[in-house]
Amino acid sequence: MIERVEKELKGLANRLQIEENEMVNKYNEIASANGIDVSEERQQLVALTLVRNHVRGVLSSNRSSTSTGYGNHGHGFFVAIEPTRDIMEWRRKNVLSKYRSDSSQALNDEIVAEVVIEDDKYVKTQVLNGEWQTKTIGGLPDAAIEVSENTWIVPVDAVKTWASGDKNKNYGRPLPKEQFQLRAHFVGAKEGEDYQLWTLQLKNDAAKNFKANTFEWLTLYGIFNDERNAIYGIQNKTLQSLTALGNLDEEDPRYVDTSGQDVETLLVECMAEYLGDLMELESFHEMISQKQGTRLIVTDGIVTSQNLTVNEKTGNRVMWIEPLDASYGFDDDDIPDSTPVWIPSNVKIDFGAGSDVIVVGRTNQTQKKDDDGMPIEGEYNPVSINLYGVYVRTSMGAVEEVEEAGEDLTFW
Repeated sequence: MIERVEKELKGLANRLQIEENEMVNKYNEIASANGIDVSEERQQLVALTLVRNHVRGVLSSNRSSTSTGYGNHGHGFFVAIEPTRDIMEWRRKNVLSKYRSDSSQALNDEIVAEVVIEDDKYVKTQVLNGEWQTKTIGGLPDAAIEVSENTWIVPVDAVKTWASGDKNKNYGRPLPKEQFQLRAHFVGAKEGEDYQLWTLQLKNDAAKNFKANTFEWLTLYGIFNDERNAIYGIQNKTLQSLTALGNLDEEDPRYVDTSGQDVETLLVECMAEYLGDLMELESFHEMISQKQGTRLIVTDGIVTSQNLTVNEKTGNRVMWIEPLDASYGFDDDDIPDSTPVWIPSNVKIDFGAGSDVIVVGRTNQTQKKDDDGMPIEGEYNPVSINLYGVYVRTSMGAVEEVEEAGEDLTFW
């Protein structure tokens, strides 16, 4: 590939906020679709012309998305991005456990259907509206779980009506085998309105493909629900609309001047109910655990150490933080351990020990276990934090990757 094409593809990638290799792949894809031989210099330039047109179309779509009539443009920054999870994974395990414990009760609870092979046909048994029903079906759905030879169970939707009173059209039908979900918490404002905390909800491919940095000013397009303080993603719109404000021209209609805004002030104004002090983390955890809905903590501290070696079981890394204004005695018993902060793979760590940080996440506390691995009644490990986002006030030191760093975490 000639240098001119390489440079322009890099610039186009920046405009679309995608990786350079993604732009090169799109270039090759467009060239192939149009029968262009990119081994020739002139043909490379022809392909580049078509790629420019593709980029113009994407940018034009982003700019005009406000005219679709049912969405809104907003700007702000993500403060916390929860890891993408398959919400069906736990549900399937729960259904399987209940079925194995008492198959008749699981069927009566209408959470599962049972399928067996009789005379080379699939025969389904299911309870619907309190009545046992049996019928022959054409095959097994993807969500079927084999429980024994020629016997399967299928988790089904047990919800008959929604809170609104509307009937659930999927009642009694098989649940999907997988359903990925992501929640990202966003401090931002719709056009012409005040800042507040929103929760962006995405499912399946949109959840798996979501990429954004926390505490980076950006613009997005979605359905803003004021009653639920929620942003719902729009297919082929929301992900494509995510654009860092720093990469927009001031003439761009999506551009917003945020130079007069202070991140920490907005955190206090929009997330006051989630502000917690490391010195009172146990009390905060007890309080927030009783809360319905969103359970976040926003706190700050100094990084005392890090271990960025990925745990093979959890995929997490860890750092330890403690309050800047902590006042400890001189006896060993007076010095509590630093708070462990578990770091998922999607959070980038580019700072070291001594850094002053604001962390946003969720508190967690596990029960202590005896030598046989059994929970000890009434005894718990120190509260830790699952990290969803980090704002670095002051970056210090080199990023540590030494496994021995930090306190003993054998309890985890």
